[in-house]
Amino acid sequence: MPSAAAGPVADSLIQVRFPATELAVRAQIARVRACLAQTCTSAALQENVAILLGEILNNIVEHSLAGQRDARITLVITREEAGLHVETQDSGRPLPPQLLTSARLPEMPADRVDLPESGFGWFIIHALADDMVYERANGTNRLSCRLTEPAR
Repeated sequence: MPSAAAGPVADSLIQVRFPATELAVRAQIARVRACLAQTCTSAALQENVAILLGEILNNIVEHSLAGQRDARITLVITREEAGLHVETQDSGRPLPPQLLTSARLPEMPADRVDLPESGFGWFIIHALADDMVYERANGTNRLSCRLTEPAR
């Protein structure tokens, strides 16, 4: 099974399975923030992880698992030499392939009042993540990526 991880996994920070709800996502992001604040990761990497997880986990809840009662999400975060490896798993709808290759912003209207309210998520995910890998096997979606310490 391919992995986005580069090099040996040094330290498992988070391994959790939780309900696929907006409230549970919010709680898990807070848990991740607290965990990372206790590690030697930079504040910038902590913010990037929180933003990335907000986009990925909310997409899983809103699109992949929409309408599925008792659905759960698995989240694993491990420390690597150059940053963190993040992996999510869910049993929802497959991820549309174009989301993995397209990191384009939605079209921007001339008037800021008419800015779209959505369509930015995958652009943000692509901007923050390295080595993103998506697999679907036996009805399970697995998305993994690496986040490196931002350059100073």
